[in-house]
Amino acid sequence: MEYSFQPFAVSAKQPNLDKTEKTYMAEVKRACREFGVEISCLNLDYAVDVLDKKSSKQFLQMLSKLSLVADASGCERLSIAVKAGGNGAWRDAVEEVLNQAREITVDKALRMTMRLSTPQEFRGQSLKHWRAFEPQDWRDMVAVCPGLSLSFSPADCVWLGIDYLTILSGLVNAIDYIIAHDIEINRDLQSDSGLYGPLWWRYRRPGKGQVDWRQLLELLKLYEFTGNVSIHLDDEFIGDDVDDIGDALTSSVKFLAPLLKG
Repeated sequence: MEYSFQPFAVSAKQPNLDKTEKTYMAEVKRACREFGVEISCLNLDYAVDVLDKKSSKQFLQMLSKLSLVADASGCERLSIAVKAGGNGAWRDAVEEVLNQAREITVDKALRMTMRLSTPQEFRGQSLKHWRAFEPQDWRDMVAVCPGLSLSFSPADCVWLGIDYLTILSGLVNAIDYIIAHDIEINRDLQSDSGLYGPLWWRYRRPGKGQVDWRQLLELLKLYEFTGNVSIHLDDEFIGDDVDDIGDALTSSVKFLAPLLKG
């Protein structure tokens, strides 16, 4: 199970958990043990702009707070996002901010993973409004921040035009997490409006899009991948009520489970 946090304010210079928060987290940890549930990841849904000092400061403060939440809940992984940039100043800044973040997570013996799916605030937006990462960006970030792993999104590779099967061999040692959502591309809209026109792709649940999950998972087995495969239900055709979400989750599990065996 994952849990995602929207951006939040942190007032103290040294974030801490108050008595109420500690009590609540202890109850969460107890409930997880009772029902056999593992919190595999806490996601910070905030793409830090490493060239902006205020954004970087807020990001590090939120990460400090979440490291305490992760420690108290028994979660071992924090997932982060970075706003892409393309110049030398960005590369220097991302190295500095990522290593400051690494110090926070290492202090609590947590793993830090970089989400390669579209940042939450850019979903539904045309590419004219934001810049996507390219594979060399992924490699550069892993190279400058020891211990940083990747949360890999094959669905995003599809709309970016990246062959997720071919590229896997050079990245698999850094991949700790697979984001299992699918992708549907409207080729007519893309052909009519181009890459920077109205949004021409959308997420779907696993098995309802263009990702070849059988080939991907067989390849991961070949590479002896031991990380997590996490189902994401970012699909506009799934209703908001509990029954609809439950049905979509059950359907996704039935689709992926046989492919994960062996």
